[in-house]
Amino acid sequence: MRLKRAESPSKALNADLHSNLAPLLFEKVQVDKQLVVLDVGLAMPTTVELFSSFKCKLIFSDLYSLEFFSDSDQGQDQDQLPSHQQLVEKFTAALNLNSQTKIDICLFWDFFNYLDGTLLTAFIEALQPYLGENTCGYGLGVLNTRCQLPNYQYGIKKLDQLTQHFCSEEQKPVYPHSQRDLNNLLGYFSIDKSRLMPDGRVEYILSQDVDSKFSKNSIF
Repeated sequence: MRLKRAESPSKALNADLHSNLAPLLFEKVQVDKQLVVLDVGLAMPTTVELFSSFKCKLIFSDLYSLEFFSDSDQGQDQDQLPSHQQLVEKFTAALNLNSQTKIDICLFWDFFNYLDGTLLTAFIEALQPYLGENTCGYGLGVLNTRCQLPNYQYGIKKLDQLTQHFCSEEQKPVYPHSQRDLNNLLGYFSIDKSRLMPDGRVEYILSQDVDSKFSKNSIF
């Protein structure tokens, strides 16, 4: 179900956002080797500054600017819609990653909320070749239509502190995914830990490991 777009917040509402889970990203990776970090958003100065203290390769893909988000939800005839494989190829081209790239940390932010099930499964398939056994991810979301998703761009300032900046562009359609739906859609990823934030948003840590050291219990 598509969620009603959130009202545009005032730019004065830009503020840091405390994260209980983001520090876990750095517990799971090997910090003695070069980290490869994929950020699906824009290159925020705070993110660049934080990771400058690590031996790290930062990749910013700005997937939010893609033009085909709503291809699967425009009331078109089914034979006019792109196929799953075509969507995978579009996401692969947008990621534009070297075939040898193996990502350690994926900063998904709230990107999943702008993809319906069709697009999300295609994105996950496109990303799979670039993941290693210990790749982990971080995401934000809403659980249902009762919670609005603010129109923000995100960065990370400290291990437990995110930055969020009002996005002046019109917000794309939002598709809330429950934790159960996400686990079904994310394929090789699973939600290792989740926390409900005071404003109704949820933050997630994602992992590929079957025997994850993180708790799989959510608080909701």
